[in-house]
Amino acid sequence: MRGFIMVDKGRGMTSFDVVYKVRKWANEKRVGHAGTLDPLATGLLIVAVGEATKVLEYLIGFDKEYVVKGFFGAVSDTFDAEGRIEVLSAEKAKKYAGMTRKDFEKTVLPKFLGEINQVPPKYSALKIDGKRAMDMARNGEKFEMKSRKVMIYDLKVVEFNWPEVVIKVKCGSGTYIRSLINDMGQEIGCGAYVKELRRSEIDRYTVGDDKVIDVSQGFDFANKNIEQYLISLEVMLKHWPRVELTDEEFAILKNGGAVLYKKNELDGVLLAYFKDKIVGILEKGRDSATIKFRKQIF
Repeated sequence: MRGFIMVDKGRGMTSFDVVYKVRKWANEKRVGHAGTLDPLATGLLIVAVGEATKVLEYLIGFDKEYVVKGFFGAVSDTFDAEGRIEVLSAEKAKKYAGMTRKDFEKTVLPKFLGEINQVPPKYSALKIDGKRAMDMARNGEKFEMKSRKVMIYDLKVVEFNWPEVVIKVKCGSGTYIRSLINDMGQEIGCGAYVKELRRSEIDRYTVGDDKVIDVSQGFDFANKNIEQYLISLEVMLKHWPRVELTDEEFAILKNGGAVLYKKNELDGVLLAYFKDKIVGILEKGRDSATIKFRKQIF
């Protein structure tokens, strides 16, 4: 079995919970996901099964869309509703009570568009010297998270009921929405944390797709045929650049050789097809005029 399962994850579930259940459902050890969702978050998680796990590193790099409800006027040590929350005093809250949607859209959102510097939350799965940051934070260890550049393509207010604001975020890979909302709160001066978060899109795939299986109320796989939900590599990756291999080229490549490439440059991911099936990911050989397998998928 090889392909992808698109899951609408429920609140309280970890991404590993989903992987574990799909692993049992598919009776396949090789299962992984394309980008972690926090337990508080809901929404789209693309799960790869079997040989499809070999392309996960490319799916993780996809752009994403989120819908987030931020609460302004408090801070959280985890930057979300599951952390230790400190609410702004009533006296200080009065200072920000007059925030309007127009002010928010004109003075706050523009400062977080484009390429920005962002510090990931300490309560995250990122590793510091081989240890997960969240484990170090829970153990009370002192450490610093390094700032990094992320891309925010679009920010749009969906609902404005101050001190709660619902924002649609289109962003590049590696963006932490918890950090984004926390930073918005710091910019205003009142603090903020994520109250609700939903991933609505990954690249061109959305939670509304027909093939998405909703597990928000639990994993009820007993009467579901996995074949009905499994999306093949060929369907999922049909828009990626491809090369059709001849019998001779496939024979050479699968034995570690290189073949001539018909174009001058190889930029990004290039899929190798043989008899209408994806058989690998290609890369340049030592000679820039040749290509070879970077990964075999068969």
